[in-house]
Formats: sequence, C-alpha cells, structure tokens
Amino acid sequence: MRARRRCRSGGQGVDRVLVVGWSYGAFVAAHWASRNPDRAVGAVLVEGAQPYDWMDEAMEARIRKLFKRLGWFTPLLRPTGLTPRLSAAQQADCNIELGWLARESELGPVLDNIAVPARYVVASGSSFGSKGDEQERIRAGLDAVTVRNPNIQISAKVASNHDHILRKDFRAVADAAREVAALDQEVSSI
Repeated sequence: MRARRRCRSGGQGVDRVLVVGWSYGAFVAAHWASRNPDRAVGAVLVEGAQPYDWMDEAMEARIRKLFKRLGWFTPLLRPTGLTPRLSAAQQADCNIELGWLARESELGPVLDNIAVPARYVVASGSSFGSKGDEQERIRAGLDAVTVRNPNIQISAKVASNHDHILRKDFRAVADAAREVAALDQEVSSI
C-alpha cells in the first residue's frame, strides 16, 4: 500500500519525513528515526552520530580550552551565521555532552533500533582543533554499525572535513537523500 503523503502550509499534516542532520543534528535525526519508524521515510546522517568512546576528562579539558580561545572570535562571526548564538562555555558544554552521548553504550542501541533506511555521509579531512587520526578512529566505528544493522549504510566518504562538508560536498548529501527517498518509493510501489 502506498503511504499517504500530504503537506499543508507551514509543514503541518506531514505524514512521513526524511530527516537529515549534520553534526549534532545527525544525533537528533538518528534518535528521531529510531523512535518514529512509522513516521520516518529514512535518515541521512552527515558527519555525526558516530558511536565511539572518545570522551574522557582530558578531552573535556581540551574542548573547554579550544572554545575559550574561540570565544574571542565567535561574537564577530555570529552575524554571518557561522557560529551559534551560544557563549563559548555553552558551545563547549554542548560538545562535551555530545561526546558522552556518542559512546557506544549510549548511541549503539539507538542506531541498532533504526528500522528505516539510513545513510551516512562522512568526511575524511580533519577539522580545526582536532587531529585527523582521532577523527578517522571515530569514523571507523561506523563499520560495526553497518554490520549490525542492514538498514544503515555509508553513502559517501567525501574529501572535505567536518566543518566544510555541507558547503563543499552538498551534492553527496543530496544524493544520499535521493537514495533514501528512492528506497521508500520502491517499498511503497510493492
């Protein structure tokens, strides 16, 4: 049976959606798709929601130090939309919380529970303030996820880094969204 799809002004009345999230948004998208399989067409997780136990007290200190340094520049960048409307301490807190949520024991069960098509778009470069080998170890954790849950696959690994993936590799994100949407259309036509 074909799923009903309707949309009214303002986004109300949408029966099923394809959620796309980058970084912190990928965690939100993964949690939403996991909890709402009947309302999700699928999910595209862009450079985020990668289970890995990378957070410890030393990393917390490193994150706080980084955002304290960036705190001088973020108010200047805020009008451009390049930084959120959070203080440096709030940004550090968000990143630290995300690090604890990314642990395999926290995120693994969420990803294992995704019952709709989900595609990852991951970067390969290192970001400002981090080491490339660290990020590659985090990204390598996705291999176990794709083995445990056949609904989840890596759609693309692109050359840009975490910070520039949406600007430089938006086509890969769009292709992943099209891939998930096409899978839904195949299922709906059966």
